[in-house]
Amino acid sequence: MVEQSLGLLEGSLRDASASDALPSAFVDRVASVLRTGATPAGAGADAPYLEEDILGLLAGIRDTALANDGFFVRKARWPNASPLAVCLTHDVDNISRPLGHVWKLRDRFSSIDMLGAFFGRSLHNNLRLVASAEEGRGFRSSFYFMSSEYPLDQVRKVTDLITRDGWEIGLHGDFGTHDSLERMDEAVAKLTAALGVKPAGVREHYLRFDFPKTWEIMEDAGFEYDTTVGFADRLGFRVGLATPFHPPAADWRPLPLLELPLTLMETTLWGYLKRTEEQGLEDTLAMMKAVEKVEGLFTLLWHQESVRMRGGRVYWKVLDALKRKGCYVATGAQIARWWRARSLPLVRKGNLISSGEVPPAGLVLKIRVADGVVPKVSGGSLEPSGDGEYLARVGGQGFTLEVA
Repeated sequence: MVEQSLGLLEGSLRDASASDALPSAFVDRVASVLRTGATPAGAGADAPYLEEDILGLLAGIRDTALANDGFFVRKARWPNASPLAVCLTHDVDNISRPLGHVWKLRDRFSSIDMLGAFFGRSLHNNLRLVASAEEGRGFRSSFYFMSSEYPLDQVRKVTDLITRDGWEIGLHGDFGTHDSLERMDEAVAKLTAALGVKPAGVREHYLRFDFPKTWEIMEDAGFEYDTTVGFADRLGFRVGLATPFHPPAADWRPLPLLELPLTLMETTLWGYLKRTEEQGLEDTLAMMKAVEKVEGLFTLLWHQESVRMRGGRVYWKVLDALKRKGCYVATGAQIARWWRARSLPLVRKGNLISSGEVPPAGLVLKIRVADGVVPKVSGGSLEPSGDGEYLARVGGQGFTLEVA
């Protein structure tokens, strides 16, 4: 887990010289939180505390490698060494509401939207609106649909259009899927039959989750990733992580399933914390900054039915902020594919490092060298990063890094 998170050469932490790289207290902390989901005593869940612990190990691992080998190499976490990745996601809880219900909530909508509602427009079906706004900023996102709460045939036309153009369709788990493989399999079958898409990703309704049972159900149901694990009623990091990870099976074997930890849900801001729009935007940007500090993944859940409402309409400002930041923005499936592709082993023979397989586009290596040691690259490019490191941009399967 630590090797993948930091992008270390495979086996780095199994070397005799690094046998003490993982303190037992750290191992116990990780084991406890991934088994129970409970924040360890003394850890503040308002920060990605395990992520900070992992990055805190980096200096010792690097110094050992520099002393023993004269160089230290690790893979940047995100394409083109972006310091932050953002996963845009939308749960689809509803696609319509009776006019009487909309009228009761009329103070949340604009006058123009209310007029549209009286002429038959659904203010809760905003799939096209969201996709159009994201496309205008060069983004793609994931939509997670429930299989039994509304007629899926009413959205098939738009899901066909958006999946063709790069958006992802996933499953928003129905009631009971988090603790029943039978219910999960039924939901997957219904969604696949109705929308013609076998979902790669899942998020449970109301963020229901049983540690570690739900992960094993998702694995058995054939999902590539989950993105449920997060807080509903407060800001923070439920398992202290802000990067993807393979959850442990009962025997501590890493499951093939990836968890993309949920960072922020917009209903937390307006429903639980009663923030104003200005405060909610500030909270969102502050959480993003906390993730950027650890070079992490900011997974945002913004219900598509909320974007016309007071509070929910802040989403457009969030998208603008992401556009200005220029970070790596992707769907859940794209994040999962990247993380798996990034985990390809680098082959080391003495002071020569090469890619044994075709590396993913955008892979960058971060290199530190001891005094007098010079790195050379073939099949890519090398440039100083300005903080004592070199960045090696991997060009293809013929890439090699030589340190001499």
